[in-house]
Amino acid sequence: MISGAARNKMGASKSTAGVIVPPKPALILIVFAQLLGVGLIQAQSSNVFGSWKVEITFGNGDSRSLRFEGRESGKGSFLLLDSRLKVWGPARPSEAKWTQGDEGAVMFSGKVEFPLGNVGRDAGTLVLKGKFGTEGTITGGATFFRLEQDGKDPEARPSKSGSFNAIRVTGG
Repeated sequence: MISGAARNKMGASKSTAGVIVPPKPALILIVFAQLLGVGLIQAQSSNVFGSWKVEITFGNGDSRSLRFEGRESGKGSFLLLDSRLKVWGPARPSEAKWTQGDEGAVMFSGKVEFPLGNVGRDAGTLVLKGKFGTEGTITGGATFFRLEQDGKDPEARPSKSGSFNAIRVTGG
């Protein structure tokens, strides 16, 4: 005859026994979960939607910062981030467009007005062409065409050119 305490111990040991999974299916499940996770991260990082902080350095040493907000249907906006703008009041977003090509290629373009000193503005079209990198980054070339220039004309020469680096902004 088994005592009540011994019976409780036996019942507890039966209920806490785990399911044993053979090593091969467990390994396959782990690898599948990791691949699925990597695929989701890559899909998110190569998506233009969302907010990007863009740092531009032109060949003449001039540097500019702005925020690009990517929305659906190739629409977006540029917002200049420049302490010199406090002379004129807060910056206002300007309409921008984006396209996404093959192999991680992306292009942003839109009208901007860069401050010149305390009183002037350099107005024109900013074109950023780059590729997605790792960890939510885009790097590439920057060109700026003044208002009197047509950036779509293959003969047009930009008034400024340089490089840019964009980093996805999370949480706002």
